[in-house]
Amino acid sequence: MRILFATAEVSPIAKTGGLGDVSGSLPKALAKHGHDIVIFMPLHRQAREWFTRNRTTLEEVLPATQIMWANWAAEASFLRTTLPDTDIPLYLVANDHFFNREQIYAPRADGYDDGIERFTFFCRAVIRACELLGIVPDILHAHDWHTALLPVYLSSGLRGMTEFAATRSVYTIHNLNYQGIGRAAHFSVLGLHSRYWSPDAIEHFGQVNLMKGGIIFADQVTTVSPNYAHEIQTPARGAGLDGVLRSLSFKLTGILNGIDIESWDPETDPNVPSNYSASQMNGKALSKRALLDDAGLRWRAKTPLLSFVSRLVDQKGVDLLIPALEHMLRAGAHVVILGSGESRYEDALMRVGEANSDRCRVWIGFDNALAHRLYAGSDMLLMPSIYEPCGLNQMYALRYGTVPVVRLTGGLVDTVIPFDATNAVEANGFGFVTPSPRDLFTCAWLGMLNFKETRTWKQLQANGMSADFSWDRSALEYDRIYRRAMMAF
Repeated sequence: MRILFATAEVSPIAKTGGLGDVSGSLPKALAKHGHDIVIFMPLHRQAREWFTRNRTTLEEVLPATQIMWANWAAEASFLRTTLPDTDIPLYLVANDHFFNREQIYAPRADGYDDGIERFTFFCRAVIRACELLGIVPDILHAHDWHTALLPVYLSSGLRGMTEFAATRSVYTIHNLNYQGIGRAAHFSVLGLHSRYWSPDAIEHFGQVNLMKGGIIFADQVTTVSPNYAHEIQTPARGAGLDGVLRSLSFKLTGILNGIDIESWDPETDPNVPSNYSASQMNGKALSKRALLDDAGLRWRAKTPLLSFVSRLVDQKGVDLLIPALEHMLRAGAHVVILGSGESRYEDALMRVGEANSDRCRVWIGFDNALAHRLYAGSDMLLMPSIYEPCGLNQMYALRYGTVPVVRLTGGLVDTVIPFDATNAVEANGFGFVTPSPRDLFTCAWLGMLNFKETRTWKQLQANGMSADFSWDRSALEYDRIYRRAMMAF
């Protein structure tokens, strides 16, 4: 099948999180299974800088083109390259007014959030490029709210065009909490018939909701883990769309994200001070010593090294972590932290690090090579997420023999098997349910106790390192979803 990926982010070119990782990895796995993939993304400033650093030539495939819809018009340039290390075509939609910004989702210079206008333009530009370049997709795979309009446009008359006559749509929710919500006045931006301003379409409690439209009009809907697919159908995690998702559950499937097992391989990872494998773990101890040296912390036998690698936002459970950290440190742990985000969290963590400089090191910012060293050198990874659609960090940790300590939510439930006295043969981590600092500490303390039990710890590590988190597994499931969408009428 010819599959068109439409996405706001593609790793490593321009990304803020899991959406970029999926868009950069899943197409490769699908191509290996024989699918013909084409990717569209905006030419963000971050993308331009990546291409410049990597000396990548962008081919202009169309001259500047007027994109017109409703009473709107904007100019797009279309450039082409390939997804890094593949021959998969990657088309970039350029418009400096919309996409040449310091951050991918930054508002305009005057502070106005024009996200709906920006990504409406992007969706319209993708459609126009297909017309002009003769791209005829069997499946249009749209991702998150930024491209949710594409399934809506297919339903609203786009299938009357030759390029899209037989096209079916798949819509993937990466994070339900970001829905593309705007005022009622934004409806005029979308270029849709007035019948789409209704509760069974784009309108949601008097506002525009792009994600709602994508869910309703896509032929198939997926999200990024089986447990998250269940959670978002409940009022607690449905972010106001749980009723819509329950009513359409017949076309909703949770598919666990994969990871790039070539980039994340402790046996070959160039960022790891001493490579190792499940059958030869000496390199992990050497990597721990190197990480302690980097952090300015002393090696102490049988002292567990805990890590936290994350964006510093409330979703990631930082409010649980900060008060629990003091107790972990007093209980004898060393802790290393790498992340950036809200200044209140950065400042609070820096204060903890400065007050406990002999046991804790905090790096503010993000450094990919350092992140690899943290996964390789740590004994445990802390992941106390309030919600987590899928989560990738716990998969990286498991692959590196680092035992995750997680709150049991979303995709963490699908990947971490919590240790207890009855399941040591299959457990690969530690888990807690109630989002409280006390429960996080108790769970970490259980991990610290078992760290001293060599036989138990080696079993936990072996179980984690044997898990299959490759994209090949996920690609087979997406293949089934595509075939199911092609059966839609």
